[in-house]
Amino acid sequence: MSSAIINEPASIFNDVIGPVMTGPSSSHTAGPARIGKAVHDIVGGDIKRATIYFKRDGSYPGTYQGQGSDKGFIGGLLGFGPEHALLANALEEATKRGMEFCFEVEENPHPHPNTARIVVIDSANREREFLTESTGGGMFRIVAMDGHDVSVNGAFWEMFLQCLDEAALHSVCAVARAAGAKASCSKNDFNLLAQITSEKPFSGELLAARELEIAHGCVVSILEPILPVAGKFQYDIPFYTAGQILEQGDKSISPVSLALEYERARSGLTDDGILFRMQSVIRIMRRAARLGLEKVLPVSGFLHPKAATMARNLPKVNTADLGVMNRGMLIATAIMEYNSAGGIVVAAPTAGSCGVLPAVVLSMAESMELSEKEQAEAMLVAGLVGVFIAHQATFAAEVCACQAEVGAATAMAAAAAVQLLGGSVRQAFDAAALALQNVLGLICDPVAGLVEIPCINRNTMGAANAVASANMVMAGFDPVIPLDEVIDTMLRVGRMLPSELRCTNRGGLCLAPTARKIQESL
Repeated sequence: MSSAIINEPASIFNDVIGPVMTGPSSSHTAGPARIGKAVHDIVGGDIKRATIYFKRDGSYPGTYQGQGSDKGFIGGLLGFGPEHALLANALEEATKRGMEFCFEVEENPHPHPNTARIVVIDSANREREFLTESTGGGMFRIVAMDGHDVSVNGAFWEMFLQCLDEAALHSVCAVARAAGAKASCSKNDFNLLAQITSEKPFSGELLAARELEIAHGCVVSILEPILPVAGKFQYDIPFYTAGQILEQGDKSISPVSLALEYERARSGLTDDGILFRMQSVIRIMRRAARLGLEKVLPVSGFLHPKAATMARNLPKVNTADLGVMNRGMLIATAIMEYNSAGGIVVAAPTAGSCGVLPAVVLSMAESMELSEKEQAEAMLVAGLVGVFIAHQATFAAEVCACQAEVGAATAMAAAAAVQLLGGSVRQAFDAAALALQNVLGLICDPVAGLVEIPCINRNTMGAANAVASANMVMAGFDPVIPLDEVIDTMLRVGRMLPSELRCTNRGGLCLAPTARKIQESL
């Protein structure tokens, strides 16, 4: 019997507004870092040698250096999370610590474009093998371990036992089930594996049983939750889509009340706890914007940071009056440049789109003199729209191109703008639908595989689109197509796009003569 997959409802803090991470890419830096850390913890740390095999026709081979997958995987294997201060220098740190590592490309039939097979040698000279997916926005799955099917997403306490004694494994599984955990066993040509999954720390009885099995020759591993919000086996989620809310027909409720209701059910946090956590996120976003505008940023790729120069030039040169978006343009550019330079940012919902939401919320809050709590409320409404996208589509550019990254972010930001303007639930969802309509089919073609051009300028476009969409809806415009249908359309369009246009560095602007010269120079 293989491990049962636990399908969880999205969490605003796990899946949408986060992770807090080292740039430049959530799916290619933060996801690999979480994967690597999960492997590190499962094998007990102290990895001597690691080989990461990328799927030949996937997205990693053309982007793993430019988008920091190499640093992410190796940093994770050293035990660093995506927000760790040393992640940006993980390759040098691994060499200092004596870890050998290399990257290879192989044929791999596994369907996900962000597939990596990781083979490590642990401190006991055991070879361990993991098949992994980075699923977008920093989320991940480990789908196989040492030839056994498993299901690991970093949301639960996990225990793995491998041995040849079937009776011993079933005995531990019985103890686990009695303690309320889920347990399953699988068998291959070499041994048996039991995976025990718990929504709370393991009981003393189960830990005692683990020690007994170690004494009998079992290889036992434990993994604690990696995601900010731990998982549960059962939820009482009030709604999964925008349509389910609108069917209820309560026009008096505010958008933020719905976001709080949802995250209470998903995370178990109180309203004050949710708002406190979101206010912490806003401070990280504000810091990234400030450092992107004030700090002399290193040139990590080919693009020299320009946000600070733009801020100095704006009062002196002739520009069109964009109102609040002149400030938003600077914030989006500054955060994206800071992200490209390996700074700490908040994926919202991805690192490739991390400038859109703060550009809208921070610039509007400044102009309207709004409190941090009001900004947090707007961010939660954005998160609610992101939850609908997570449930019905994806944030992975490798699956749906940039419409799933900047497109998702601009829909979320449009809903946040409506919350700041005092609009209704329907207006928030209509603004999100309109903003996403405007960018359907947006391809992902990062020049030289770096999160620079056109990623930075598309974030500014996404922010402007969000504010314009919110203003249109507040003034009475009807987008006609409901949000859920637009989300479904985005997914269908993404699946129609060729892989060359989905973050593989093999199409779009990546093939322009100037882009090819940049690629060669790097």
